[in-house]
This record gives sequence, structure tokens and C-alpha cells, in this order.
Amino acid sequence: MAKIVCKGTVLQQEIATVYTPVAQVISLDLPEMESETYEADTLDNATAGIPYESTGRTEPGSLSGELFYDPVLQSHKDLLALLTTPAAQNWKVIFADVGTSEWAFAGAGISFGGTVALNDGLKGSFGIKLGNLPTFPTS
Repeated sequence: MAKIVCKGTVLQQEIATVYTPVAQVISLDLPEMESETYEADTLDNATAGIPYESTGRTEPGSLSGELFYDPVLQSHKDLLALLTTPAAQNWKVIFADVGTSEWAFAGAGISFGGTVALNDGLKGSFGIKLGNLPTFPTS
């Protein structure tokens, strides 16, 4: 089983049909996707366990991350523009295994915050609510 090195992984935002890297990203927390279920218990169930069934749907979750924030960088301006002009946006995470693995997804909404701390660089934290499941690599 191969281990994929993280250094070199890129988050890209689609701007005018071109995928553009978001600069100075420090970390990405990939979405915690979850298959939706419902409690399928019945009155005649004599076992201690509570049965669940799948609805056939999956909650796509949110991607979040941290970056060194620079208000002059165009990619950071483009990211923040989604707060003042909310719109669906296409994104890609391209993993560092020579471009063979990527997750493409539509973002439905965004959040952004920052941290100013002594002995550290200016940091921004962001979140992207996925509009649907990512497209996973098939090979």
C-alpha cells in the first residue's frame, strides 16, 4: 500500500473556467462524508440492538483548511469575494502523487476567519460546504 506525501497537495478554485491554486495553504481537512441512515426499529424487535437502514443518500460534508493569509494575493481576494457575492463554485483538491488523484467538487457556501498571534504569521481559516459528493478517482 502506497503512502501519499502531502507536501505538494493543492486546493484549486475555478475562476473564469480556469482552475487556480489557492496560495499559501498550510493544511486541509477533507470532508467527513456520511451515508444517511434512519432508525428501522419495530415493536416486535426483541434484540438489544437498534437496527438502522440506509436512505441511499450521502451528506457530502465540508472541507476546511488553514493558510497564511495575505490580503494582497489575488487567490485570497477571490476566496473572500465568495463571502460578499455568494455563488456556487467549482473546486479541486489535487493530491501530491504526481497529479493522478484529485477530488473535484462544487462548493455551495464558504466561511472565513483569521488568527493574529504573537510569534506567528497572519493566518486565515476557511471552510467550503460541499454542494454534492466529490468526484473520486476511479483508478
